[in-house]
Amino acid sequence: MSMKQKTFLPALLSACFLSNAYAFSINDVQKIKNDKEVITSSFSKREKDRILERYNDQAANEKIKKIFYATVLDFINDDEVKQCEADFFSRLTSNLKKENIATDKENLEDHLKMLRATNAIDDLLYDIVTSINSDAEKLAKIDLKKPVRMGFAKHEDRLEKNDVEELFWAFKKWPDDKKLCSTQEYIRLKESVAIPTNSKEKVKAKYLGTLSKAAYDKKIISLETYNKLEFFRTESNLEKRYIWLNDYFKVILNAKNAMVPHAKTYEVKNLDAENKFSSEKLKRFSALTRRKLLYKKYNETQIVLLTQVLQKASRRMGVDADTITKAPYLIQEFELLKENGERETYVERTEIDPQSQYNLARRLMRKDMVELQMMTMFNKMDVTYEDVIMASLETGYITLEDIDFVASYDDLWNPTTSKYERVSGFVFKVAGYSTFFLPPPFNIAATLALGIVENIVDKRFENGASHDNPGTFIE
Repeated sequence: MSMKQKTFLPALLSACFLSNAYAFSINDVQKIKNDKEVITSSFSKREKDRILERYNDQAANEKIKKIFYATVLDFINDDEVKQCEADFFSRLTSNLKKENIATDKENLEDHLKMLRATNAIDDLLYDIVTSINSDAEKLAKIDLKKPVRMGFAKHEDRLEKNDVEELFWAFKKWPDDKKLCSTQEYIRLKESVAIPTNSKEKVKAKYLGTLSKAAYDKKIISLETYNKLEFFRTESNLEKRYIWLNDYFKVILNAKNAMVPHAKTYEVKNLDAENKFSSEKLKRFSALTRRKLLYKKYNETQIVLLTQVLQKASRRMGVDADTITKAPYLIQEFELLKENGERETYVERTEIDPQSQYNLARRLMRKDMVELQMMTMFNKMDVTYEDVIMASLETGYITLEDIDFVASYDDLWNPTTSKYERVSGFVFKVAGYSTFFLPPPFNIAATLALGIVENIVDKRFENGASHDNPGTFIE
């Protein structure tokens, strides 16, 4: 491991998923409260209003919330199980029934909407549990004794490429969702399917119909198991999912708000009034937001490493709350040849001005991002400035107010220009297209402005030669 890679090592230690030997507390569970997403992308504002009107009994709402939190705590502390999604859902419905709270699909979905509308949970957890709820309701209606369709072609080429006995070992007996998780094993099964290189079909799930039929014919799996696998393959939400419950809890417990500066307190007083950066949809008709994309692309360790990029840049700029940054300087030594043949050492010390200090921090930040992508765990991943910012929001290193603060530098721009023109103009100047001086005190918002817009600016002028070399930092 190189010295450059070692600079990221502390994050690896802090982000490793805690073993079940560690007893989580209710304070850990409190992290599932929403303090990142200003608006919900999971259902409409009209639906939110309906839910808040229906759930107008504060005591009843608090009861459901406490049951949900207690279920999460019990689930993540149980070291006798593998933390399967179906097990969590079973515990939740069981605990609600004990308190005479309705658990049919529609009522349970409304309970979850109430928890989301009151910020007791976030969109990510709402989507996961709602998806499990929907699948459980569909599966309960399926006739598992239904005969297998005989119309499947054998497709010998598929059977030649795949060892059916080995593929379906976990389903010789249906997983108990305690020691072995049915959904996780299905994903493993699907990803293990080998597709011939000359095949026109590229979706592995399409192959499972043939392979499952072969496993049933060979009596490797039962009829009920075959029908459950076919449900997973054709009717469930598994093919649409990109975030899993266990992965969600890993990020929540190990990365969320894990890097809040010691000199600051992380408190969101009025979430509705905050900047919508994290909950903005990436595409107009897509439910994928910046925060959901973060969880889709990165695990808990990667999120902490991404935050370190901005943290190091902030320290170099002198805006890190926990760091006293001294002015940087350059030292150059000269050995001067004297008349008598001896050499005299002369040292020149040049203090870097504030503008150059900012430029240095910016260039080194780009260099850090390049080095990050060279790490094995980021292989074939496109790390963007937006990812770094979203990761820093998730870990609590920066707040939603830091992003919103960018637009408050009204004195630095012509007030007649639009917000986008002001911010993009700032990036044009800071990125080296012309000269710009941001007077002290510096603020981390300056880095955010660069991160949010620079990608857009660069793409408009991209010609293959316009990218400055991240290995150098003096402009």
